[in-house]
Amino acid sequence: MLLSRLSLLGGLLLLALVSVAKAEAPEPPDYWTGPMQGDVPATLAGGRVLHTESLADVLRGGGVVLIDVAEPPRRPANLAADAIWKPSHQNIAGSVWMPGVGAGKLEDSLSDFFRERLKTLSGGAVQHPLVFYCHQNCWGSWNAAKRAISFGYRNVSWYPDGVEGWQDAGRPLATAQPETPSQAAR
Repeated sequence: MLLSRLSLLGGLLLLALVSVAKAEAPEPPDYWTGPMQGDVPATLAGGRVLHTESLADVLRGGGVVLIDVAEPPRRPANLAADAIWKPSHQNIAGSVWMPGVGAGKLEDSLSDFFRERLKTLSGGAVQHPLVFYCHQNCWGSWNAAKRAISFGYRNVSWYPDGVEGWQDAGRPLATAQPETPSQAAR
């Protein structure tokens, strides 16, 4: 009986260790093109990783550009075609919302838009602090941060806790409007 319980305890411990080991993915050599939701790395080569309290400190200091790269809400499949649907997107107050720029592969027009917006938002200064985020366990913000680094930005941070981590810490959210290439062309 004791041996059986010890065996069960050992199995549970092994399962817990495997779960912890799987909780973070290694950094891929290029942009992530697999499923966007899942285990993400704990690091960002060439940048730094911020968690909620660190991000709050950075934001208190001011002068940082906070960029939300979350995809827009999708119309529910079971919603009648003639039903009115008014989605709302919430993000960290003061963020610029650029959906789509965190994809693993970008069309040239979206990449050009992203590069130009970063140039404008940073005042053309590659040392200007940029912080990227979207949702917890989402590769989009990691890709966007990595892309900013590839554009030559040297003060790039990634907030992997996402909007959910911010909200769970009791921090305020704000309703956001997206910035897209089609809006920039107007």
